[in-house]
Order: sequence, then C-alpha cells, then structure tokens
Amino acid sequence: MFSNATHERTVSRLLTLVLAAAVFGSLVVASAGVAAAQADQSDAEVRVVHAVPDAPAVDVYVDGELVFEDVAFGEESEYQSVPEGTQNVTVTPANDADTVVYEDEIDVDSGQATVAVGGELNDSGEDVVALALSDDADPADNESAVRLAHLAPDAPAVDVTVNETGAVLFDDVEFGNATEYETVPAGNYTLEVRNATDGDDGDVVATVDVTVEDGEAYTAVATGYLDTDDAPVDEPFAVEVYEDETAENETAE
Repeated sequence: MFSNATHERTVSRLLTLVLAAAVFGSLVVASAGVAAAQADQSDAEVRVVHAVPDAPAVDVYVDGELVFEDVAFGEESEYQSVPEGTQNVTVTPANDADTVVYEDEIDVDSGQATVAVGGELNDSGEDVVALALSDDADPADNESAVRLAHLAPDAPAVDVTVNETGAVLFDDVEFGNATEYETVPAGNYTLEVRNATDGDDGDVVATVDVTVEDGEAYTAVATGYLDTDDAPVDEPFAVEVYEDETAENETAE
C-alpha cells in the first residue's frame, strides 16, 4: 500500500498534468486566433493566467528552455516569445525539473494571446476550463478596454455593474465564458459583481475597485469559491484584474 506522502505526490502530479494539458491545448488555439492580424511577426507572444484554486504551481519548458516559471494560483506569467513552428513543450511541478508530468510536440502560430485557466481540478480535472483570449484591444487615447473571464467554479452567471453610475458593464456572463472588450473612460471605478437577473439588479456577491488608464486594456478574472465550506481549498471568490498588452503596443514593438 502507498504511504500518505506517496499518495499525495501522485495526486499532485496527476492534477498538474491535467492543468498543463488544458493550458497548452489552448495555446495553439489562442495563437491561431490572432495570427491573421499579426502575420508580420515570427513569434507568438503568450502569457498564462493561473486561476485554478486547487492546482499546484507549474514550470513550463519550450524546446528545453524554461519559459514560464513557478506560475501559481492567482498569478500571471510575463508575456514570453515562443518561436513559430513545432515546439517541444515540457511541464514540471515548480522547482522540480526532474519530474516531467507533461511532454508533447505542439504547433505554434504567430500572434499574441492570454491563456486563462480556471475552474477546479478536484480528483478528475473534468471541471478545468481553459480560455484562449486574443489580446487585440485597441482603445483610443482617452479610453480603456476591459473584459471579464468567469472562471469561478461554483458561481452562477453574473452581471457586472458600475457602482458610481449604475451602468451595466457585463450582462449574464456564465462560468467558462469571457466577454468581448468594453471601452470605458479612464478613471477609478468600483465594480459590483451580481447574481445575473433580467434587470441586472441581483444580489452583489463581490465588489472590486479598479483603476484603468488611457489607452490600456485589462482582463478581469473571476475565480475562487462563493462557498468555501464545501470547497477543496479555502480560496474565497475574488476578481483579479490583469493588464493586457494592446494591439497598439504590440505594433510599436
């Protein structure tokens, strides 16, 4: 029989494998989604947002080079250049290069994208959701672009309203989905995350204070658990906001 320590290591490796497969199965889709608009670039520019509360941190190697290091829950990686073409991708638990939990050849197209992985692994990984999002916002100098990715596994569909004005920013966003970019004037906002209703006036389940700047783009990611009592880990519902690269910034590079 296995000892408890051996069992825990086996489960951890299994969960990491499932997460890795979700991330890099989506990387190809994300890169392809922006390839046409960025055909003059030879590399893909990719980052990973880790929004799976019960998953371990991971390191990711591309053709033997460490590209994404120690990406843990609630974190985003830096954008990294991944050469266009067929690449060997290896995933290990963070800081454990000798333990390979995923290795495969993938085809990478040029472009820029965010791969946001959320949901929960639990024992099977069946509830993991990976969203491949093209970072193609091009806000004007006097506005900002914002989108929402709903990756909180036990949260219902949500509406997002602006506390200061009552305006509806996002309507009826279901788990496993992301909105298009919406443009707003630059400034400070308190956003209210509500249970979705026809009148966009459901109970507020969370608020998030955000500052958005002229000409910038942001991805807000809903993650964690509304009910932590029955959750596998104690990670309460939250909305994390990540600054995206924009089409203008990428062109300038």
